[in-house]
Amino acid sequence: MSKSGSNDFSSAAIAAERTGSTAKGAVTESKTFRDGLIYLYKRADFKKPTWLCRVKVPNGSGYVNRSTGTGDEHQAFKFADDLYNQLLVKSLTGQAPPSKLMGPAIQSYIDRLESQPKKLSLRYKVLLLKRIKPFLDRKSFDDVSTSLLSKVVDELIAQSKTGRLSPNTIKRTYSDLKHFLQWCVDEGYLAALPRFPKVNGVASSRPHFDAKDWAKLTRQLREFVKVENRAVRRDRMMLRDYVLILSNTGIRVGEARTLKWRDVTEVGGSAGVPGTIVVTVSGKTGKREVVARSADVKKYFKRIHELRIEELTVEGKPKPKLDPNSLVFCHKDGEPVGTFKKSFLALLKLANVERDTHGNLRTLYSLRHTYATFCLQHGVQVYTLAKNMGTSVAMIEQYYGHTTNIQSADELTKRVRKQSSGASSSLSWLE
Repeated sequence: MSKSGSNDFSSAAIAAERTGSTAKGAVTESKTFRDGLIYLYKRADFKKPTWLCRVKVPNGSGYVNRSTGTGDEHQAFKFADDLYNQLLVKSLTGQAPPSKLMGPAIQSYIDRLESQPKKLSLRYKVLLLKRIKPFLDRKSFDDVSTSLLSKVVDELIAQSKTGRLSPNTIKRTYSDLKHFLQWCVDEGYLAALPRFPKVNGVASSRPHFDAKDWAKLTRQLREFVKVENRAVRRDRMMLRDYVLILSNTGIRVGEARTLKWRDVTEVGGSAGVPGTIVVTVSGKTGKREVVARSADVKKYFKRIHELRIEELTVEGKPKPKLDPNSLVFCHKDGEPVGTFKKSFLALLKLANVERDTHGNLRTLYSLRHTYATFCLQHGVQVYTLAKNMGTSVAMIEQYYGHTTNIQSADELTKRVRKQSSGASSSLSWLE
């Protein structure tokens, strides 16, 4: 074994310094061992004076990079020497070469997701991976384990403003990580999926509106649109019907964002008898037809339709017809509304219904949870409701079990089956 100072590099060490991990920051101190096969160095961009190592793969091409996790030179050398010996044993026994670093794989996966059509579920996966990429950048796929997954959650908790994550958030994090790691298995980066940590915590009911607060909110909706500023009134009118449609269909926020007029149809009905509104949505569980729980939903869609016709009408010309492929919830120029979050929170504040009875803050997703709660309270069967909402019976029972002991009543589709036609058609005011 040979050892030299920072000014005595072998050709391998010089190559190591010019490429790979050392390219990200200036090397402030370095050492070489085993005739340049082991290269220890410190970088200026590290807050703590930690030794990093770059080890030549025995009988192979390339290097393995690791952080030794210590600022002590002797401990750092021991770490790097142990790593070299492990690689040597693998080489002599014909085992697979050392796995690649996770950083490039994470970036490839992010690029792949960002190249796909924009969906809310993909956006969440990208945001998660971008947050944990600095933590996993220099980790090897050899390091992937149950323990590492737990440390990822610990890192996210450290990044959070409140210093905690709910069990549901942790479950969603592990679910997104599982998708990424399964892709890594498919691409050959990883031999097999690790065992995921168990998430403790009892699922609590989702924040929704009870009958009392819902009445307060709907009363406020009538006052909310009474403003003189035309632009503000326009946005509030759109929000009003958005709230009423989502609370009566249970569709997800992401599903509403891409809803088009061609997706809105009416089933059954006759002269003087309203039919049932059905909306076809595409969400994280695929495409499905959603039956609205109230005939009033047609009125809410009609108000938006009339608003859009008025906006598109040119003076002196006949009223235009809406393009069936245009968005339902959109700005005046037809572009999608990114989110109603800020205006919805303002509405909740005015109505004094920002929190539920347990003190949980309500959000736009509370409209979906309100739909589920009201359906169960009116006797809709769990299986029927789960199918209509695009979720599982287990999820309904887990989060809305407090309402499932209500006496059963007619299921939400029975009224549709009693009517003579049963065939779907475009809404008359779209023709």
